[in-house]
Amino acid sequence: MRSSGLFVFASLMMLCLPGDAAGQAGPLTIEDYVALKTFSSPRLSPDGERIAYVISSTDWDRSLYNADVWVVDRHGRNRIRLAGGPHNENNPRWSPDGRLLAFLSNREGSTQVWLIPTSAGEAWRLTDAKGTLTDFEWSPDGSSIAFLMREPESDRDRERRNTRNDARVLDEGIRHSHLHAIDIRTREMRQVTSGGFSIMDFAWSPDGSAFAVTRCPTPRVPDNYNSDIYTVSAAGGELRPIVVRPGIDRNPQYSPDGKWIAFLSGRGRVDWAADTHLAVVGADGGEARVVSGDYNRSPGAFAWQPDSSGLVFNGPWNTTAQIFRVGIEGKDFEDLTRVQGVIQNAHFDLRHDRAVFVYQNLTSAPELFVSSLGLFRPLQISEENASLKKKRLGETRLIRWKNPKDGLQIEGLLTLPLGYQADRRYPLLTFVHGGPASFFDQQYMGYLAYIYPAHVFAARGFAVLRPNPRGSGAYGESFRQANRADWGGMDYLDIKSGIDELVRQGIADPDKLGLMGWSYGGFMTSWAITQTSRFKAASIGAPVTDLFTFQGTSDIPGFIPSYFAALPYKAQDLYHAHNPMSHVQKARTPALIQHGEADDRVPLSQGLIYYQALKDLGVPAMMVVYPRTPHTPQEPRLRVDVARGNIWWFEKWINGEEKSFEDFWR
Repeated sequence: MRSSGLFVFASLMMLCLPGDAAGQAGPLTIEDYVALKTFSSPRLSPDGERIAYVISSTDWDRSLYNADVWVVDRHGRNRIRLAGGPHNENNPRWSPDGRLLAFLSNREGSTQVWLIPTSAGEAWRLTDAKGTLTDFEWSPDGSSIAFLMREPESDRDRERRNTRNDARVLDEGIRHSHLHAIDIRTREMRQVTSGGFSIMDFAWSPDGSAFAVTRCPTPRVPDNYNSDIYTVSAAGGELRPIVVRPGIDRNPQYSPDGKWIAFLSGRGRVDWAADTHLAVVGADGGEARVVSGDYNRSPGAFAWQPDSSGLVFNGPWNTTAQIFRVGIEGKDFEDLTRVQGVIQNAHFDLRHDRAVFVYQNLTSAPELFVSSLGLFRPLQISEENASLKKKRLGETRLIRWKNPKDGLQIEGLLTLPLGYQADRRYPLLTFVHGGPASFFDQQYMGYLAYIYPAHVFAARGFAVLRPNPRGSGAYGESFRQANRADWGGMDYLDIKSGIDELVRQGIADPDKLGLMGWSYGGFMTSWAITQTSRFKAASIGAPVTDLFTFQGTSDIPGFIPSYFAALPYKAQDLYHAHNPMSHVQKARTPALIQHGEADDRVPLSQGLIYYQALKDLGVPAMMVVYPRTPHTPQEPRLRVDVARGNIWWFEKWINGEEKSFEDFWR
């Protein structure tokens, strides 16, 4: 049965492959990368016949991304934009009877819950929340909506800010996020939780009498690793502990019979290098058990089967992403899809044996699909990125090689230049991902592609290697943890040996090598050029360059100590051995550094100290600081500038381009 579905899907995907060379459009451009339309929050209607979803598109005039809510039937017909305009509409949610669609909108300034009839009519605002509203869900009977809201600024704090008497004490004055509910008919609002803690996510019980919630000490990122599962009456009151232990326990979902709660769990460990797992616990508490052990990766969206006997979930598998099923006892684990590509953003209606999801592969841009899971035969129901079908792409291959020291097999994606000829060598750029638990997969454009656009490089005659060294996610927990306390060690050798293999095969020109990466990829790039002079150019994005100071300046202070199993001032020799700044005096490679001015994850100071060191050493260096930019560039025009800077830099230092940045793009 499954083989038949796979054949249909493969045949369908062939329709999205680029055509023959004759009549093709040009290669992908930077603007194509930045303007790719993306899908989010697909939701099947209660009767399984319609899908609401969000499309984000590029507004070049305002240099921002605009999100609109669309509805289409499950056959891909009767498509309408239900909510849109020069503002953002997000998170569509069907009412239980399917007559109303609720969504988040900032059309009147602050983000609120709005309602619109799904047949015809105008939208109206339901909530008037004073704080920051982040998520919501309908009650099972459709009479109310529960939502999360971050506490608003107090009158006293506002006055202090307005009078410029607003000195702040670190770790005090935290504005928590709490659960509220509003009656649809009367618009009467009640606060369900309160106190010196934050609620991060929640789910209604099947009878609407209670909530399962994720409780954290604060809304800050590190406290994701101090999250616990509680229940609380829908009328409010004291929280009842269900799963309280160290580490991650979050995203609770009641089983249809109300007897169980499924959730994502770190299995009682505070460990930034570990995967999360799908777990189940009794709705009244008791011993929690992991049910996704045979999957051994971090699941994404999940849903209960109608009879509460098991769960279906979406998640990565090496360079692909699939939909899986597992029984409530952790048995009968099964891959339901087995596609050569990436299934993401899945939403399930298992009563009607239906799933809606975004699918893409190395040659097909993301689109929306719907399918049965019993007989997997996906139907494409969108054409948002149809204009990309005829774009010319360099061939991308999934390749494997072994680390020469311990024999560990490593995978990567190799994109060959347009017009590749097997009898000649090409300049090779190696792109190191972030995380380090991020990973490259078989997406059309892929991870941070708008920063390092592989197919734009390929059109200019470069080959691009995207390796998944040890420490990458999606390959199982032991692989993910294999670079613990060894950043720049065996993970660097994994990458280096992949480059060596491409040189050995006659693909890469050993005299024209470049290295690039963002975040942890920036760490690896800044580290590598202190270890070798083989690279002719490097691009270093938002890099961790000094492990010692990162601990005290980042918004994730527990991250590095978790990976290195020690605080920096208690393991100075270990940190020194793996610290780019401790070895920067050996760097000789021309380096471009790109960094966001508003980056709290990897503060701007990390890039600045490395840039100044290179200048002091007389190494050719250039640093570009992007205003308003957090850890990655968010604005379309700035994304174009980042990518253009990278192309110009490698053309300059590898291919000898003499034009200035401005003249190069004129």
